[in-house]
Amino acid sequence: MRKATSRRLKEDKIYPDDNRLPRVPDLGRSVRVSPGPHSMDAMARMQLEVATYIEEISVELGAMARAAQLSSLAYFVDMTRLEAAINRRTCLVQLGEASDIDSGA
Repeated sequence: MRKATSRRLKEDKIYPDDNRLPRVPDLGRSVRVSPGPHSMDAMARMQLEVATYIEEISVELGAMARAAQLSSLAYFVDMTRLEAAINRRTCLVQLGEASDIDSGA
C-alpha cells in the first residue's frame, strides 16, 4: 500500500494541474454512481477537446513519419487520427452539435 501512495504522490508532483477526474475514496464495496446530466456534458466536452487535439497532432505526426519513410508508424498514426475523428464526431452528436461535423466526411 505504501508503494501506491508513493506513486500517487509522485504523479501529483509531476502532473499537478492535469485534467484527471477526482479520485473516489475506497469504500470497500462496489459503488455504482450514475453521473448527472451536467457531468455527462462536461465529460463529453472534455472528450471532444482531447479527441480534437489528438486528431490535429496526428496529422503532423503522420507527416513526420512519412517524411522519414517510417511507413508502419505512419499507418498507425493515421489509424489514431481516424479513431480520434470518429470520437470527435460522436462527442459532437452527444452534445447536440452535429451540425458542426465536417461536411462530406
